[in-house]
Amino acid sequence: MKKLFYIKTALVSLMATALFSSCLKDNSRYVNFAADVPVVDFPLVAVKNTSLQTATISAAATTNTINAEISVSNSKDLTTTTAVTVSIDAAALTAAYGVAYTLLPASTYTVVGSLTANIIPGISQRAAPTEPIVGTPAVLPTSLGAVSFNVNTAAVQALMTANPGVTYVLPLTITGAVGNGAVIDQFHTLYYKIVVGP
Repeated sequence: MKKLFYIKTALVSLMATALFSSCLKDNSRYVNFAADVPVVDFPLVAVKNTSLQTATISAAATTNTINAEISVSNSKDLTTTTAVTVSIDAAALTAAYGVAYTLLPASTYTVVGSLTANIIPGISQRAAPTEPIVGTPAVLPTSLGAVSFNVNTAAVQALMTANPGVTYVLPLTITGAVGNGAVIDQFHTLYYKIVVGP
C-alpha cells in the first residue's frame, strides 16, 4: 500500500516538474526593451478597446470637424518627427461589419490638410485621447497627432432622410509610419459611426 502511494507521489512530482520547467522555455512573452521601437495607433481604440466609435455631429452647425487622434508611444523620448499615414478603408469596414454599416460618401466631407499626421518629437507615451472627436482641432502635445475631416451637415442629413435605417461610417486605417523606426500597432483601425445630434 505504501509502495503504491510512493509511486503515485513520484509520478505527480515528475509531471509537475515537467510542466513548470516548460514555462521557463517560453520566449513568446519575452520583451526586449533594449530594442524597443515606437508604436503607432489610435489611442481612442486602445483606451476603449473597441474600434467602433460614435461621432455625433451637431445639426445646428453647417460644418462639423471630426478628428482622429493618433499616438506614438515608446519607452524612450522620440528625437525626430514621425509621419503617420491614414487611409479611408472601405474594405476593412466590409470585412469587419459586412452590410451592417455603409461607407460615408466622399461627397459629404473634405479632408482638412492631408491624411498624414506629422507627430512632433518629445516625451513619448501612450496618452489618453485629448482631442474632441467632434470640434475644432487644437494644438496637440508631443507624441500625438490627428487627421481631421470637415463634414457637411446638410449633406449627411439629406442622406439619412433619403435612406432611413442606414448607418453611415467613416472607416480609417493607419497604413504607414515613417520616422523613429515606428511600427503600426494592433489598434490601427478606427470606425467612426456618424450620428446627427441636436
